[in-house]
Amino acid sequence: MPSFDIIGSKERAVAIVEPTKQKKKIVAAIMQKHKNVKSILMKASARRGVYRLRKLQLIAGSRNTEVVHTESGCRFLLDPRKVYFSPREGTERLRIAGKISEGELVAVFFAGIGPFAIVLSRKSKAREIVGIEKNPVAVKYFKRNIELNKLNNIIALKSDVKNIGRKFPKSFDRILMPLPETAIDYLDEAVKCLKPNGIIHMYFFSKENEIGVVRKKIKSISKKSDFLGLQKVLPYGPRIYKYRADIQIK
Repeated sequence: MPSFDIIGSKERAVAIVEPTKQKKKIVAAIMQKHKNVKSILMKASARRGVYRLRKLQLIAGSRNTEVVHTESGCRFLLDPRKVYFSPREGTERLRIAGKISEGELVAVFFAGIGPFAIVLSRKSKAREIVGIEKNPVAVKYFKRNIELNKLNNIIALKSDVKNIGRKFPKSFDRILMPLPETAIDYLDEAVKCLKPNGIIHMYFFSKENEIGVVRKKIKSISKKSDFLGLQKVLPYGPRIYKYRADIQIK
């Protein structure tokens, strides 16, 4: 059976499967084992466009694919056909929450429907969290998720992170950049938004033997950067992983 993700709750969920020619067999196996799955979607394209969306083909179940996903005591309303969300990053979201000190002002670039921001609000003592996202559909879900979780220290901002440094010069203690495909291209904007000695958590894809190239590129963007550590987050492809670089800007 190909790998698949389940997004949703014990009451209602959606399964997303890898491309397969054995649709009937896969559908029967999932529906039999996971009674909460009401729709099954099959990946029909790679992630593309500025919103990181992929085409998902409905191969079984309800056309209504909007669900509430539960994670770490938080709830996320979303439709995986309209917005990006990965249920595989729950452990990583908790890791970051554990790094935040009381009273920090935190920014989340490429915030999506708000999973990082909401987990940080619930699981850390951050003073305020600003989530920046330019997909209007994702921002709509983000704002609804803030309400759903009854949180009052999150701002969902519809904006492109490009030129965000002019809006928030030297404002944040910590910045998250969970867009591994292109986060490094916006590192200079993050530097502009950061307080002295602030920390950036930047995500990227790389082969294990090419980490040095990424470190050199980070150093070339900011001479005042100090590479604090590296976390292997998830496998992505053959010998390719998703990593998190922890960077302090002096």
